[in-house]
Amino acid sequence: MNDELEVTIEKTVFEGRALARHGRYVIFVDGALPGERVRVALTGRKRRYAFARVLELLEASPHRCDPGCGVFGTCGGCSLLNMDYATQLEQKRGFLLEALHAWPEVTAQVAAVLGMDDPYFFRNKMVYSFGGPVDAPVLGMHRRGDFYSCVSAVECRLQSPQAQEIVRRLLEFARTRGLPPFDERRKVGLVRDLTVREGKRTGQRMVMLTATAAHPAFAELPAVLGELATTVLLGISPPLHNAARLERVEVLSGPGLIEEQLNGLTFEVGPTTFFQTNTLQAERMFALLAQWADEIQPRVVLDLYAGTGPIAFHLARAGRRVIAVETHPASVEAARRNQQRNNLPEIEWLAADVEKAPDAVFASAPDLVVLDPPRSGLLPQAAAKIVAAGAPHLFYVSCNPATLARDLPLFLNAGYVVTRLQPMDMFPHSYHVEALLQLRRMPPP
Repeated sequence: MNDELEVTIEKTVFEGRALARHGRYVIFVDGALPGERVRVALTGRKRRYAFARVLELLEASPHRCDPGCGVFGTCGGCSLLNMDYATQLEQKRGFLLEALHAWPEVTAQVAAVLGMDDPYFFRNKMVYSFGGPVDAPVLGMHRRGDFYSCVSAVECRLQSPQAQEIVRRLLEFARTRGLPPFDERRKVGLVRDLTVREGKRTGQRMVMLTATAAHPAFAELPAVLGELATTVLLGISPPLHNAARLERVEVLSGPGLIEEQLNGLTFEVGPTTFFQTNTLQAERMFALLAQWADEIQPRVVLDLYAGTGPIAFHLARAGRRVIAVETHPASVEAARRNQQRNNLPEIEWLAADVEKAPDAVFASAPDLVVLDPPRSGLLPQAAAKIVAAGAPHLFYVSCNPATLARDLPLFLNAGYVVTRLQPMDMFPHSYHVEALLQLRRMPPP
């Protein structure tokens, strides 16, 4: 097979690549859209499939649009930015339908994807990496397919214009102070990454520079950022660690955290707090779950993988008894503080892995179990405990169609049926799709 081919794109697959065929050989193409005829160059081969990049667009899709980003295609962030938004939503519904095709009774419940009115500048958190030489540093996202290289995010369309200005100022700060970017291969350098967190409802903004060590110039950061930052932090992550391994965090200015609001509920957000990245869509998602709960009127709710409590709070403020289980003790402590901040009814919190939670938790006769597991889905022990609880209603929040398809039979075989399946777009311009499922346990025949 030649290294250059002309192919017709069949469809977009879940990972965001386009799929074409050359005879019986599957080719995954970056940057092409369904229906397009393209000339491609192969970039990698396996026994049954290959990867390719577009050399020439021979016949364009009517759904192709200007990405409005100079690094689209080389940046590892967005994969669908060159596809009009309505078509993105259709593609994401297709990802779910394909993942769940073995259960026609389930796919019949898949609604249209709830998208955003404005799918740009929506993210309330971004982590930008430093790269390049000390005299010409780059601050942005990892290059597609290359963790060790970065492309500029100065004009990124995912976070706010204020965040873009923060990137510009920090880039100039690093350049003029001669601060060397960290080299992940050689494990040398000083500045690792920049985290910007924004309260979309409060206007507050947290900026954290992560470095391998302290430096006198870092004391200038609050003045460099000025009105753009509510609080400025310095994270220290030694060279031998990955960037996520924070050894300590120093507060350079402000309170060290910000606040965000969801449907009138206030949450504190720290530098490492997990919080839904899309505030506006998170509000819609939690409001929808609360609406579903109002329709079935549960008295006892078991909230699993509860995080810092957004689902528990939305359900508890209606006066229900809520038992919340969360793996990370720090998230539980933050949830308790947020509960007091919002003057909510008492919630019973348990810091434990769901699969290791005491049997008494599942024997509490819940009328509703809500589960929002990580992308890896449910462990078999956790699914067994949930089924054994015998709740008449389940809400499953999925961020991964593949693990949803793996987990769903565990509940279908236990007598549950899917009565609603509402997809939501939490990450426009990516292949990710969230799904909210409502399941009801049917009585035995």
